[in-house]
Amino acid sequence: MKIHFVGIGGIGMSSLALHCRLRGDDVYGSDICGNEQIDILRSAGIHVFIGHSYENWLHPDVVVHTPAVHSDNPEILRARAEGVKVMSRSEFLRSILDGVTQFAITGSDGKTTTTAMVAHCLKSLGEDPTVFLGGMHKSLEFYNYRSGKGPYVYELDESQPEFSAFSPDFLIITNARQDHLENYDNNENFYRSCFENLARKTRRAVITFSEDKNTSNLGTHTFGRSSGTCKLLSRERKGLLQIASIELAGRQYELKLKVPGEHNVLNAMAVLTLLWSIGYNVDAVLTALEDFVSTHRRFDVTVLNERDRTYVVDDYAHTPDEIRSLIAAAKEVFPEEKKVVIFQPHRYTRLLREDGNFAKALKDADEIYVTEVYGAFEKAIPQISAKMIVDGLISHGKQARYFPKLEELLEAFKPQEKTVYLFVGAGDIIKVSQRFVQNYSQKRR
Repeated sequence: MKIHFVGIGGIGMSSLALHCRLRGDDVYGSDICGNEQIDILRSAGIHVFIGHSYENWLHPDVVVHTPAVHSDNPEILRARAEGVKVMSRSEFLRSILDGVTQFAITGSDGKTTTTAMVAHCLKSLGEDPTVFLGGMHKSLEFYNYRSGKGPYVYELDESQPEFSAFSPDFLIITNARQDHLENYDNNENFYRSCFENLARKTRRAVITFSEDKNTSNLGTHTFGRSSGTCKLLSRERKGLLQIASIELAGRQYELKLKVPGEHNVLNAMAVLTLLWSIGYNVDAVLTALEDFVSTHRRFDVTVLNERDRTYVVDDYAHTPDEIRSLIAAAKEVFPEEKKVVIFQPHRYTRLLREDGNFAKALKDADEIYVTEVYGAFEKAIPQISAKMIVDGLISHGKQARYFPKLEELLEAFKPQEKTVYLFVGAGDIIKVSQRFVQNYSQKRR
Protein backbone atom coordinates (compact mmCIF):
# COMPACT_ATOMS: atom_id res chain seq x y z
CA MET A 1 0.00 0.00 0.00
CA LYS A 2 1.20 3.53 -0.78
CA ILE A 3 0.35 6.05 1.96
CA HIS A 4 0.58 9.84 1.81
CA PHE A 5 0.83 11.54 5.23
CA VAL A 6 -0.15 15.23 5.30
CA GLY A 7 1.64 16.79 8.27
CA ILE A 8 4.09 13.90 8.45
CA GLY A 9 6.51 15.76 10.74
CA GLY A 10 4.11 15.88 13.67
CA ILE A 11 5.03 13.75 16.66
CA GLY A 12 1.98 11.49 16.23
CA MET A 13 2.05 11.35 12.45
CA SER A 14 5.76 10.54 12.20
CA SER A 15 5.37 7.47 14.44
CA LEU A 16 2.54 6.19 12.22
CA ALA A 17 4.67 6.75 9.13
CA LEU A 18 7.58 4.83 10.65
CA HIS A 19 5.27 1.97 11.64
CA CYS A 20 3.93 1.66 8.10
CA ARG A 21 7.36 1.93 6.53
CA LEU A 22 8.72 -0.86 8.75
CA ARG A 23 5.81 -3.15 7.97
CA GLY A 24 6.54 -2.81 4.25
CA ASP A 25 4.26 -0.03 3.01
CA ASP A 26 5.41 2.63 0.54
CA VAL A 27 5.31 5.81 2.62
CA TYR A 28 5.84 9.49 1.85
CA GLY A 29 4.42 12.78 3.05
CA SER A 30 4.62 16.53 3.45
CA ASP A 31 4.95 19.16 6.14
CA ILE A 32 5.14 22.90 6.33
CA CYS A 33 8.77 22.92 7.48
CA GLY A 34 11.60 20.61 8.48
CA ASN A 35 12.20 19.37 12.02
CA GLU A 36 13.90 16.61 14.01
CA GLN A 37 11.17 14.09 13.23
CA ILE A 38 11.54 14.69 9.50
CA ASP A 39 15.28 14.05 9.76
CA ILE A 40 14.49 10.70 11.38
CA LEU A 41 11.91 9.87 8.70
CA ARG A 42 14.36 10.61 5.93
CA SER A 43 17.00 8.46 7.60
CA ALA A 44 14.45 5.63 7.46
CA GLY A 45 14.06 6.12 3.70
CA ILE A 46 10.82 8.12 3.75
CA HIS A 47 10.49 10.94 1.22
CA VAL A 48 9.18 14.22 2.66
CA PHE A 49 8.02 17.25 0.68
CA ILE A 50 8.53 20.57 2.46
CA GLY A 51 5.48 22.76 1.98
CA HIS A 52 1.97 21.74 0.96
CA SER A 53 1.13 21.64 -2.74
CA TYR A 54 -1.24 20.06 -5.23
CA GLU A 55 1.93 18.74 -6.91
CA ASN A 56 3.08 16.77 -3.84
CA TRP A 57 1.56 13.65 -5.29
CA LEU A 58 2.92 10.16 -5.88
CA HIS A 59 -0.44 8.47 -6.57
CA PRO A 60 -1.16 7.00 -3.12
CA ASP A 61 -3.83 4.48 -2.14
CA VAL A 62 -4.78 6.46 0.96
CA VAL A 63 -4.12 9.93 2.38
CA VAL A 64 -3.77 10.39 6.16
CA HIS A 65 -3.88 13.85 7.71
CA THR A 66 -3.15 15.41 11.07
CA PRO A 67 -5.90 17.39 12.90
CA ALA A 68 -3.83 20.53 12.32
CA VAL A 69 -4.47 20.25 8.55
CA HIS A 70 -7.76 21.62 7.29
CA SER A 71 -10.04 20.37 4.52
CA ASP A 72 -8.81 23.06 2.10
CA ASN A 73 -5.27 21.65 2.13
CA PRO A 74 -4.27 21.20 -1.54
CA GLU A 75 -3.14 17.60 -1.04
CA ILE A 76 -6.46 16.65 0.55
CA LEU A 77 -8.30 18.46 -2.25
CA ARG A 78 -6.35 16.45 -4.84
CA ALA A 79 -7.07 13.19 -3.04
CA ARG A 80 -10.79 13.89 -3.14
CA ALA A 81 -10.62 15.00 -6.76
CA GLU A 82 -8.96 11.70 -7.69
CA GLY A 83 -11.18 9.53 -5.50
CA VAL A 84 -8.42 8.55 -3.06
CA LYS A 85 -9.54 7.62 0.44
CA VAL A 86 -8.83 10.30 3.08
CA MET A 87 -8.46 9.35 6.75
CA SER A 88 -7.74 11.31 9.89
CA ARG A 89 -4.76 10.34 12.05
CA SER A 90 -7.15 8.91 14.63
CA GLU A 91 -9.06 6.80 12.09
CA PHE A 92 -5.84 5.45 10.64
CA LEU A 93 -4.42 4.54 14.06
CA ARG A 94 -7.62 2.64 14.89
CA SER A 95 -7.25 0.62 11.69
CA ILE A 96 -3.70 -0.33 12.71
CA LEU A 97 -4.85 -1.41 16.18
CA ASP A 98 -7.58 -3.73 14.99
CA GLY A 99 -7.10 -7.19 16.49
CA VAL A 100 -4.10 -6.44 18.75
CA THR A 101 -3.80 -6.12 22.54
CA GLN A 102 -3.86 -2.41 23.39
CA PHE A 103 -2.61 -0.24 26.25
CA ALA A 104 -3.98 3.31 25.85
CA ILE A 105 -2.99 6.32 27.94
CA THR A 106 -4.97 9.54 27.75
CA GLY A 107 -5.69 12.66 29.80
CA SER A 108 -4.94 16.37 30.00
CA ASP A 109 -1.61 16.10 31.80
CA GLY A 110 1.17 13.53 32.04
CA LYS A 111 0.11 11.15 29.29
CA THR A 112 3.44 11.21 27.43
CA THR A 113 5.49 10.36 30.51
CA THR A 114 2.93 7.77 31.63
CA THR A 115 2.94 6.14 28.18
CA ALA A 116 6.74 5.98 28.25
CA MET A 117 6.59 4.44 31.74
CA VAL A 118 4.15 1.74 30.60
CA ALA A 119 6.36 0.88 27.62
CA HIS A 120 9.50 0.84 29.76
CA CYS A 121 7.93 -1.43 32.38
CA LEU A 122 6.52 -3.87 29.83
CA LYS A 123 9.94 -4.20 28.20
CA SER A 124 11.53 -4.78 31.61
CA LEU A 125 8.91 -7.44 32.33
CA GLY A 126 9.86 -9.38 29.20
CA GLU A 127 7.24 -8.06 26.78
CA ASP A 128 8.02 -6.77 23.29
CA PRO A 129 5.67 -3.79 22.84
CA THR A 130 5.04 -1.66 19.79
CA VAL A 131 4.98 1.93 21.05
CA PHE A 132 3.48 5.14 19.67
CA LEU A 133 4.65 8.01 21.88
CA GLY A 134 3.58 11.64 21.74
CA GLY A 135 7.09 12.74 22.68
CA MET A 136 10.69 11.59 22.43
CA HIS A 137 12.31 8.96 24.65
CA LYS A 138 15.81 7.62 24.14
CA SER A 139 14.80 4.05 25.02
CA LEU A 140 12.74 3.81 21.81
CA GLU A 141 14.57 2.96 18.60
CA PHE A 142 13.09 5.94 16.74
CA TYR A 143 12.55 8.04 19.89
CA ASN A 144 8.78 8.35 19.42
CA TYR A 145 8.23 4.85 17.98
CA ARG A 146 9.25 1.30 18.74
CA SER A 147 8.45 -1.75 16.62
CA GLY A 148 7.70 -4.92 18.56
CA LYS A 149 5.80 -8.21 18.40
CA GLY A 150 3.88 -7.81 21.64
CA PRO A 151 1.07 -5.49 22.81
CA TYR A 152 0.58 -2.03 21.35
CA VAL A 153 1.14 0.89 23.74
CA TYR A 154 -0.06 4.27 22.54
CA GLU A 155 -0.65 7.79 23.74
CA LEU A 156 -4.26 8.65 22.99
CA ASP A 157 -4.73 12.32 22.15
CA GLU A 158 -7.87 13.62 23.87
CA SER A 159 -7.87 16.98 22.06
CA GLN A 160 -10.55 15.84 19.59
CA PRO A 161 -13.83 14.00 20.40
CA GLU A 162 -12.97 11.09 18.10
CA PHE A 163 -10.60 9.70 20.75
CA SER A 164 -13.71 8.16 22.33
CA ALA A 165 -14.04 5.80 19.32
CA PHE A 166 -11.09 3.67 20.48
CA SER A 167 -11.58 0.32 22.25
CA PRO A 168 -8.38 -0.54 24.13
CA ASP A 169 -7.92 -3.54 26.39
CA PHE A 170 -6.32 -1.43 29.11
CA LEU A 171 -6.72 2.29 29.74
CA ILE A 172 -5.14 4.90 31.99
CA ILE A 173 -6.85 8.31 32.26
CA THR A 174 -4.39 10.61 34.04
CA ASN A 175 -6.98 13.38 34.49
CA ALA A 176 -9.48 15.40 32.47
CA ARG A 177 -9.29 19.15 33.00
CA GLN A 178 -11.37 20.28 30.04
CA ASP A 179 -8.33 21.37 28.05
CA HIS A 180 -9.27 21.75 24.34
CA LEU A 181 -12.88 22.39 25.38
CA GLU A 182 -13.30 24.54 22.25
CA ASN A 183 -13.15 21.29 20.22
CA TYR A 184 -16.14 20.00 22.20
CA ASP A 185 -18.42 22.95 21.37
CA ASN A 186 -17.44 24.37 24.79
CA ASN A 187 -19.84 21.80 26.24
CA GLU A 188 -18.59 20.25 29.49
CA ASN A 189 -21.18 17.45 29.36
CA PHE A 190 -20.10 16.49 25.85
CA TYR A 191 -16.46 16.52 26.98
CA ARG A 192 -17.17 14.21 29.93
CA SER A 193 -19.32 11.91 27.82
CA CYS A 194 -16.39 11.22 25.49
CA PHE A 195 -14.30 9.93 28.40
CA GLU A 196 -17.28 7.91 29.59
CA ASN A 197 -17.70 6.34 26.15
CA LEU A 198 -14.00 5.46 25.98
CA ALA A 199 -14.05 3.88 29.44
CA ARG A 200 -17.21 1.93 28.60
CA LYS A 201 -15.60 0.48 25.48
CA THR A 202 -12.37 -0.49 27.26
CA ARG A 203 -12.40 -4.28 27.40
CA ARG A 204 -10.50 -5.12 30.59
CA ALA A 205 -9.24 -2.46 33.02
CA VAL A 206 -9.58 1.31 33.42
CA ILE A 207 -7.28 3.19 35.82
CA THR A 208 -8.28 6.74 36.84
CA PHE A 209 -7.13 9.48 39.21
CA SER A 210 -9.28 9.36 42.34
CA GLU A 211 -9.26 13.15 42.71
CA ASP A 212 -10.37 13.99 39.18
CA LYS A 213 -13.95 15.30 39.17
CA ASN A 214 -14.61 14.27 35.57
CA THR A 215 -13.27 10.71 35.43
CA SER A 216 -12.60 9.31 38.93
CA ASN A 217 -15.82 7.28 38.84
CA LEU A 218 -14.89 5.59 35.55
CA GLY A 219 -12.06 3.45 36.90
CA THR A 220 -12.09 -0.22 37.75
CA HIS A 221 -9.16 0.86 39.98
CA THR A 222 -7.93 4.31 41.03
CA PHE A 223 -4.80 6.04 42.29
CA GLY A 224 -4.43 9.24 44.28
CA ARG A 225 -2.80 11.21 47.04
CA SER A 226 -5.12 10.13 49.83
CA SER A 227 -7.64 7.75 48.30
CA GLY A 228 -7.88 4.97 45.75
CA THR A 229 -6.65 1.45 45.16
CA CYS A 230 -3.14 2.93 45.22
CA LYS A 231 -2.52 5.75 47.74
CA LEU A 232 0.44 8.03 48.32
CA LEU A 233 1.44 7.91 52.00
CA SER A 234 4.61 10.02 52.00
CA ARG A 235 7.34 11.32 49.70
CA GLU A 236 10.90 12.60 50.13
CA ARG A 237 13.98 13.39 48.05
CA LYS A 238 17.35 11.72 48.55
CA GLY A 239 19.92 13.16 46.20
CA LEU A 240 18.78 12.56 42.63
CA LEU A 241 16.10 10.12 43.74
CA GLN A 242 12.65 10.71 45.10
CA ILE A 243 11.26 7.99 47.34
CA ALA A 244 7.57 7.51 47.99
CA SER A 245 5.78 5.27 50.41
CA ILE A 246 2.62 3.98 48.79
CA GLU A 247 -0.20 1.62 49.66
CA LEU A 248 -1.55 -0.69 46.97
CA ALA A 249 -4.56 -2.85 47.73
CA GLY A 250 -3.82 -2.73 51.45
CA ARG A 251 -0.07 -3.48 51.20
CA GLN A 252 2.71 -0.92 51.63
CA TYR A 253 5.56 -0.52 49.12
CA GLU A 254 8.48 1.80 48.44
CA LEU A 255 8.53 3.53 45.06
CA LYS A 256 11.83 5.03 43.87
CA LEU A 257 12.07 7.38 40.87
CA LYS A 258 14.88 9.24 39.13
CA VAL A 259 12.43 11.79 37.69
CA PRO A 260 11.36 14.67 39.98
CA GLY A 261 8.02 15.92 41.20
CA GLU A 262 4.91 14.62 42.88
CA HIS A 263 3.17 14.53 39.51
CA ASN A 264 5.62 11.87 38.33
CA VAL A 265 5.00 9.80 41.45
CA LEU A 266 1.30 9.89 40.55
CA ASN A 267 2.10 8.89 36.96
CA ALA A 268 4.12 5.94 38.26
CA MET A 269 1.32 4.97 40.64
CA ALA A 270 -1.09 4.84 37.69
CA VAL A 271 1.25 2.49 35.83
CA LEU A 272 1.82 0.33 38.90
CA THR A 273 -1.91 0.05 39.55
CA LEU A 274 -2.60 -0.99 35.97
CA LEU A 275 0.14 -3.62 35.80
CA TRP A 276 -0.79 -4.98 39.25
CA SER A 277 -4.43 -5.29 38.12
CA ILE A 278 -3.30 -7.41 35.14
CA GLY A 279 -1.26 -9.70 37.36
CA TYR A 280 2.34 -8.56 36.95
CA ASN A 281 4.63 -8.85 39.97
CA VAL A 282 4.55 -5.58 41.94
CA ASP A 283 8.20 -5.76 43.02
CA ALA A 284 9.30 -6.31 39.40
CA VAL A 285 7.30 -3.25 38.29
CA LEU A 286 8.81 -1.15 41.08
CA THR A 287 12.30 -2.22 40.01
CA ALA A 288 11.54 -1.22 36.43
CA LEU A 289 10.19 2.18 37.49
CA GLU A 290 13.35 2.89 39.45
CA ASP A 291 15.32 2.71 36.17
CA PHE A 292 12.98 5.00 34.22
CA VAL A 293 14.46 8.21 32.83
CA SER A 294 12.56 11.27 31.67
CA THR A 295 11.19 11.86 28.19
CA HIS A 296 12.61 14.64 26.02
CA ARG A 297 11.63 18.15 27.19
CA ARG A 298 10.24 16.83 30.47
CA PHE A 299 12.54 18.38 33.08
CA ASP A 300 15.58 18.02 30.81
CA VAL A 301 18.51 19.48 32.73
CA THR A 302 21.57 21.04 31.10
CA VAL A 303 24.39 21.94 33.47
CA LEU A 304 25.92 25.22 32.34
CA ASN A 305 28.28 25.55 35.29
CA GLU A 306 28.30 23.13 38.21
CA ARG A 307 30.66 25.30 40.24
CA ASP A 308 28.49 28.42 39.82
CA ARG A 309 25.31 26.32 40.11
CA THR A 310 23.90 27.62 36.85
CA TYR A 311 21.46 25.29 35.07
CA VAL A 312 18.94 25.14 32.22
CA VAL A 313 15.75 23.07 32.35
CA ASP A 314 13.69 22.43 29.19
CA ASP A 315 10.09 21.41 29.76
CA TYR A 316 7.04 20.94 27.54
CA ALA A 317 4.60 22.18 30.23
CA HIS A 318 1.85 24.20 28.60
CA THR A 319 -1.11 24.12 30.97
CA PRO A 320 -1.34 25.92 34.33
CA ASP A 321 -1.32 22.65 36.28
CA GLU A 322 1.75 21.39 34.42
CA ILE A 323 3.58 24.67 35.03
CA ARG A 324 2.69 24.60 38.72
CA SER A 325 4.02 21.03 38.99
CA LEU A 326 7.18 21.97 37.08
CA ILE A 327 8.05 24.90 39.36
CA ALA A 328 7.33 22.78 42.44
CA ALA A 329 9.70 20.10 41.11
CA ALA A 330 12.38 22.72 40.38
CA LYS A 331 12.15 23.93 43.97
CA GLU A 332 12.71 20.37 45.20
CA VAL A 333 15.65 19.66 42.91
CA PHE A 334 17.24 23.14 43.20
CA PRO A 335 16.10 24.40 46.61
CA GLU A 336 18.69 27.19 46.97
CA GLU A 337 18.90 28.45 43.38
CA LYS A 338 16.91 31.30 41.90
CA LYS A 339 14.15 30.06 39.58
CA VAL A 340 13.78 32.05 36.33
CA VAL A 341 10.99 30.98 33.96
CA ILE A 342 10.99 31.81 30.25
CA PHE A 343 7.48 30.91 29.05
CA GLN A 344 5.88 30.64 25.63
CA PRO A 345 2.08 30.12 25.84
CA HIS A 346 0.60 27.49 23.50
CA ARG A 347 -2.66 28.24 21.64
CA TYR A 348 -4.79 31.38 21.87
CA THR A 349 -7.89 29.39 22.81
CA ARG A 350 -6.11 27.90 25.84
CA LEU A 351 -4.96 31.33 27.03
CA LEU A 352 -8.50 32.68 26.63
CA ARG A 353 -10.10 29.75 28.44
CA GLU A 354 -7.70 29.72 31.38
CA ASP A 355 -8.53 33.34 32.24
CA GLY A 356 -5.72 34.30 34.61
CA ASN A 357 -4.63 30.79 35.66
CA PHE A 358 -1.26 31.04 33.91
CA ALA A 359 -0.26 34.04 36.02
CA LYS A 360 -1.35 32.21 39.16
CA ALA A 361 0.79 29.20 38.21
CA LEU A 362 3.85 31.22 37.18
CA LYS A 363 3.91 33.49 40.22
CA ASP A 364 5.72 30.81 42.23
CA ALA A 365 8.86 31.49 40.15
CA ASP A 366 11.30 34.21 41.19
CA GLU A 367 11.46 35.95 37.83
CA ILE A 368 9.36 35.46 34.68
CA TYR A 369 9.83 36.33 31.00
CA VAL A 370 6.90 35.75 28.63
CA THR A 371 6.90 35.76 24.84
CA GLU A 372 3.93 35.80 22.48
CA VAL A 373 1.59 32.85 21.98
CA TYR A 374 2.66 29.92 19.79
CA GLY A 375 -0.51 29.52 17.75
CA ALA A 376 -0.11 25.85 16.72
CA PHE A 377 -2.10 26.49 13.50
CA GLU A 378 -4.73 28.54 15.32
CA LYS A 379 -5.59 32.00 14.06
CA ALA A 380 -4.83 34.83 16.45
CA ILE A 381 -7.79 35.99 18.54
CA PRO A 382 -8.18 39.79 18.72
CA GLN A 383 -7.18 41.26 22.10
CA ILE A 384 -5.79 37.90 23.29
CA SER A 385 -2.06 38.23 23.92
CA ALA A 386 0.59 36.78 26.20
CA LYS A 387 0.91 40.26 27.67
CA MET A 388 -2.21 39.38 29.65
CA ILE A 389 -0.09 36.91 31.63
CA VAL A 390 2.53 39.54 32.42
CA ASP A 391 -0.13 42.02 33.49
CA GLY A 392 -1.54 39.36 35.82
CA LEU A 393 1.89 38.60 37.26
CA ILE A 394 2.60 42.27 37.92
CA SER A 395 -0.73 42.51 39.75
CA HIS A 396 0.53 39.67 41.95
CA GLY A 397 3.64 41.72 42.70
CA LYS A 398 5.97 39.59 40.57
CA GLN A 399 8.92 40.66 38.43
CA ALA A 400 7.80 39.85 34.87
CA ARG A 401 8.51 41.12 31.35
CA TYR A 402 6.75 40.61 28.03
CA PHE A 403 8.58 40.13 24.71
CA PRO A 404 6.43 40.09 21.55
CA LYS A 405 9.15 38.36 19.52
CA LEU A 406 10.83 35.10 20.49
CA GLU A 407 14.30 36.19 19.37
CA GLU A 408 14.22 39.20 21.72
CA LEU A 409 14.42 36.87 24.71
CA LEU A 410 18.10 36.12 24.14
CA GLU A 411 19.01 39.71 24.95
CA ALA A 412 16.81 39.83 28.04
CA PHE A 413 18.96 37.94 30.52
CA LYS A 414 22.47 36.57 31.02
CA PRO A 415 23.56 33.44 32.93
CA GLN A 416 23.99 34.11 36.63
CA GLU A 417 25.29 32.15 39.58
CA LYS A 418 22.89 30.01 41.63
CA THR A 419 20.17 30.29 38.99
CA VAL A 420 18.00 27.77 37.16
CA TYR A 421 16.57 28.91 33.82
CA LEU A 422 13.38 27.04 32.97
CA PHE A 423 12.42 27.26 29.27
CA VAL A 424 8.77 26.29 29.28
CA GLY A 425 6.17 25.62 26.57
CA ALA A 426 5.01 23.22 23.86
CA GLY A 427 6.02 25.42 20.94
CA ASP A 428 9.46 26.43 19.65
CA ILE A 429 10.79 27.96 22.89
CA ILE A 430 13.35 25.13 22.76
CA LYS A 431 15.16 27.13 20.04
CA VAL A 432 15.82 29.95 22.50
CA SER A 433 17.04 27.49 25.10
CA GLN A 434 19.44 25.90 22.65
CA ARG A 435 20.80 29.29 21.57
CA PHE A 436 21.15 30.35 25.20
CA VAL A 437 23.23 27.26 25.98
CA GLN A 438 25.22 27.62 22.75
CA ASN A 439 26.05 31.27 23.43
CA TYR A 440 27.15 30.45 26.94
CA SER A 441 29.36 27.59 25.70
CA GLN A 442 31.04 29.80 23.10
CA LYS A 443 31.83 32.48 25.68
CA ARG A 444 33.39 29.86 27.95
CA ARG A 445 35.89 28.74 25.29
